[in-house]
Amino acid sequence: MIPVMVVQADGRPTSVRGHLTASPMIAAQRRALILEHLRKAGGDSIIDLAASIGVSSSTIRRDLDFLMQGGYIVRSHGGATINEPLFTTFERQRDIGAHVAHSAKAAIGARAADMLSHGQSVIFDSSSTVNEVAKIAVQRQVRLTACTNDIATAAILAESESIQLLVLGGTKRAGSLTLTGDPGATFLGHLHADIAFIGIHSLFGGRLSETSLEVVGIKRRMIASAAHPVVLADSSKFQHPAFCDVAEAAAVRTIITDTGISGDDEQRLDDAGVHVIKVEPLAS
Repeated sequence: MIPVMVVQADGRPTSVRGHLTASPMIAAQRRALILEHLRKAGGDSIIDLAASIGVSSSTIRRDLDFLMQGGYIVRSHGGATINEPLFTTFERQRDIGAHVAHSAKAAIGARAADMLSHGQSVIFDSSSTVNEVAKIAVQRQVRLTACTNDIATAAILAESESIQLLVLGGTKRAGSLTLTGDPGATFLGHLHADIAFIGIHSLFGGRLSETSLEVVGIKRRMIASAAHPVVLADSSKFQHPAFCDVAEAAAVRTIITDTGISGDDEQRLDDAGVHVIKVEPLAS
């Protein structure tokens, strides 16, 4: 059992003890692979998808039905295509989103972890890519004071005796492990962190945007609370805008992405004075 600091409504941190575990999501991994395949190919048949993913056609049909009901894809005769453009409030289920572009997210997380130093205070946003940074911080036993609004990231960071962990209080969003609102949002206003790793739904047009107002508020507080805010976003995040702006890209100092980013997007960020770091996705 690992001690965890949780911020109460009056802003006072309280030590609690707990241990969280997560089970593997095999179906989610398979569905993420289907989405990746369709994104690259534009569309494909059930037979070709089954051969590519390595499962039966009946399994692919069930997965396609699930993805169609969730708004991810459009079914066609004998196959499917990606549903684009997506609605600006559309969000992938957390277990599927964690596996989409995972090789890029892992590489981005590894590069971000290289920015960590012993003694830093660090904000870890609720994000599958930021989650990769937390894993490496624990593996390397970096001595940190860490703050997060993500229940899964908190569980990972809690495994390290080298990390003093503060979990932001708030309300858990439906369908996710993200905490939003008070007391966490107010508490962030009193923090002065060395670095913040921020996830984002969209970087379209050189603007950070999100799918819901409650998430926008907490991300704005995180950016304002850190001396060095760093956005971690794979190249797919540059394709479509989300519902509500968080800030101009210039509000952050650094963006770490993968080599799939377009030249136009990279130039736009460079013109805004943002340092862009590109990494090659890890071999799968």
